[in-house]
Amino acid sequence: MDNSRFDLSGPITEHEFDGIIRPFEPFEDDPIVGVGVSGGADSLCLLILLDAWLRRRGGRAVALIVDHRIRPETQQEIQQVKSWLSVYGIENHVLFWHDQKPKTGVQAAARNARYQLLTQCCWREGVLHLALAHHQNDQAETYLLRKDRGSGPDGLAAMPIVSERNSVRILRPFLSIPGQRLRSTLQCMQQQWIEDPSNKDPAYARTLVRERLNGSQEDDTVVDRISELSSEYASWRCMADKATARFLALAARIDPAGFCLLEKETLKTTPKRIALRALAQLLLSMGGQQYSPNERSLFLLYESICGDRLAGGRTLAGCYITSHQGVLLICREPVAAQQRISLSAQRTADWDRRFHVCLEHKSPIMSRHYEVAQLGANGWHDVKRSLTSFHGRELPLFVKYTLPALWDLDGIVSVPHLDYQRHNFRGLEAFRFMAKFRPRRALAGPPFKGPFYPRRRQISPSDCKQIEVLYCESGLTQQLESVCSE
Repeated sequence: MDNSRFDLSGPITEHEFDGIIRPFEPFEDDPIVGVGVSGGADSLCLLILLDAWLRRRGGRAVALIVDHRIRPETQQEIQQVKSWLSVYGIENHVLFWHDQKPKTGVQAAARNARYQLLTQCCWREGVLHLALAHHQNDQAETYLLRKDRGSGPDGLAAMPIVSERNSVRILRPFLSIPGQRLRSTLQCMQQQWIEDPSNKDPAYARTLVRERLNGSQEDDTVVDRISELSSEYASWRCMADKATARFLALAARIDPAGFCLLEKETLKTTPKRIALRALAQLLLSMGGQQYSPNERSLFLLYESICGDRLAGGRTLAGCYITSHQGVLLICREPVAAQQRISLSAQRTADWDRRFHVCLEHKSPIMSRHYEVAQLGANGWHDVKRSLTSFHGRELPLFVKYTLPALWDLDGIVSVPHLDYQRHNFRGLEAFRFMAKFRPRRALAGPPFKGPFYPRRRQISPSDCKQIEVLYCESGLTQQLESVCSE
């Protein structure tokens, strides 16, 4: 896209938005895209522009509004948003966060809940894409926050323009667009928006960073420089992602029962950085975790593998790692797979952040109480004892323990991965329990792709020093290694 033809400080035009969306094509025929909408300027601007773009192609946008049930005024704000959307004829759905709210870490918990609600709704409705309105200022804030937490190069790449979560493609078209342009666009449309008071709450670290950025005399310049730095990290991460994906395709075998067999010799001969990244991704996928283990723990595991010091196995990130028939076995750690969920007829659910489970039953027997939990050592013993002629799949023992099983008050009803159903279960002909391995984190998604910044130039040491000073004065920390030393 030739950005020289556009006013890079004014409202976003229809023609410019065509260029902003182009990197996300192709879409399917008559595309439907979910849009996370809070009622703020950013999400409203994205929704209105994207809906108009989709309608010109026979598609439409669907607004997904999350009610976290934290602030009492939320209900009134949602009604206002729904009223605005009715003017544009945009379909909307309100999603509720019913879980008990934590006493600490409310913002992080609310963010995780929001992603879960949005992606689950898209998956349930058959919507393949979810668009979010993070913009260039958000990208700069994310870089500084991750720098404070000691993130490595992957984390400092900040947010990608495209990612995948819960089998839904997440799009962030505005990551190279300053937030002020989104507000200017709505002002030209004479469209109002809602200001969330939590965005100015000093109790949150992101607020401190935002206020410092907004208070800078060279706000736009500093945000540009930080964005360009994160873009450099994004380029490195993209190359590393491609190399890691090639390694995993060559050396890793993923089993539908939720474990991985990895060729140790290939791991040993792979460049260390790629091997460490591959191990981290395997642990995330097999363990259902959200965050990678710390680098020291990961490095110690890698050293144990390369030195053939895995006698007795190792545990990390909710996984059990050991040698198995000449290869490396990575599976769920039994003690970590303790989730129990209720499951009723014709319902689906996610269990242990690894399996998508579903129960189909047409019999009145469904009034019984059912739960999904791991098979466990006792369950495996009962399954073996129940049928002397039972010949289940030859799986590693710990894998069997962590398989999803359906239980009722009389014990185990079904274990799909062992082709087992209790022989004396009434109404068996109308019964079907399914469990598909669908971990929270895909083993290898598309390579990381950062946003394009139209005013790219070489980063100078003075630029880095300016950002370092800004970072140190943000109230998050008193010391920082120079950005130039990365």
